[in-house]
Amino acid sequence: MPQHKPSPSTHLPLLKPISSEAGYADYLAELTHELPFSASQFGIVLVSALELRDRDSKSKHSEGTTTVTWKPNVDSPHFRCSLPVQNAKGKDVFTTVDVTIAGHASTVYARCEYSLMQAAARAGSEDGAIDEHYSFKATAENFCKAAENDPVIQRHQKNVVAVMNEILDHPVANEAPPGQDDAGLQFFYCLNDIWLPALKTFGKLSDGNRGVKHVITEEELLKADPEVRRRCQELEEKEGLVLGPMVESDIPLMIELNGVKYDEEYGRFIIRRSMCFRNKKGEMVAWAGTHGDFSVAALHVLPEYRKTGLGRLVLHSLAMTHIELAREILATRGDDVESVSATTLVAHADCMDYNQATMIFMERCGWRRIGFYLWIGVDKNTKE
Repeated sequence: MPQHKPSPSTHLPLLKPISSEAGYADYLAELTHELPFSASQFGIVLVSALELRDRDSKSKHSEGTTTVTWKPNVDSPHFRCSLPVQNAKGKDVFTTVDVTIAGHASTVYARCEYSLMQAAARAGSEDGAIDEHYSFKATAENFCKAAENDPVIQRHQKNVVAVMNEILDHPVANEAPPGQDDAGLQFFYCLNDIWLPALKTFGKLSDGNRGVKHVITEEELLKADPEVRRRCQELEEKEGLVLGPMVESDIPLMIELNGVKYDEEYGRFIIRRSMCFRNKKGEMVAWAGTHGDFSVAALHVLPEYRKTGLGRLVLHSLAMTHIELAREILATRGDDVESVSATTLVAHADCMDYNQATMIFMERCGWRRIGFYLWIGVDKNTKE
């Protein structure tokens, strides 16, 4: 496979393009070692890979073959850097950061986030102890406390800040998307909440969303799958409720009833990978789609159909398709896909931090919370 040579517009001093020789499948397999904390980065890379596969499949199909050729998707370039940090023993460890720049938005994933979140939780704990629910204390405020008392954490923090600063100076970040007048505004997808203080030092922050990330493992989904399938069949036979994908005519209703509003173009993206129930009249009564980072989007059940289990069923069914698509891409590595355990591969969803009802529902469905994440814009040209 030929090496991808980035154009000058994608060159960054600290961040280097991830080699395309390995291809998406190897990069995704690598990220699975950091799941669930790398879920958003994993999801955006997966979206890139799937879109490239679909594009190539159509192209090859027109030539009489369905062979898929793997090559880098230059629409969403992936970068990495490893910056040294001297630990308490005087040895060098590294802050490894993965970045995907998709249009005017970026995902930044520091591979040390797991340990940094634990340090933040300890700083917010009265006795310094943490339990399985430590992510609730891994806030920006507690991370600042941890950095004040630990020079190693402070150095990791400075390294990630340097990467963010470079992204904000990246020429592509300063090009407004078609039809938008916001040149200079860089938007970050699903950035860990612990990095919020750093963002505030760069410039004015736009109104963004703060969410709670939820995950569920493939293993947990597989355990529930037989019962979910049985129940879906029963609903179809007895009540005429049929499970299937959303279609373009469903977009207005999905947007109208969603808490966060989207434009129709993004609505078309959401429904590309979606599940919904329709009644005997063909009306959509429960649904969920997929965001650009491959998280669950726009989950909703009409009031008159609630407390029937439809939300759980549609959520499970969509999450299963996410896992299956990830497995399809990972399978191009051959037998290596077997090394990805069903206990670690996850589907993920984000819920606004004020939406307690949905968070309770997600947990009842077997999903667990892993931390606070931001979708936020930074205007480096304007200071707070």
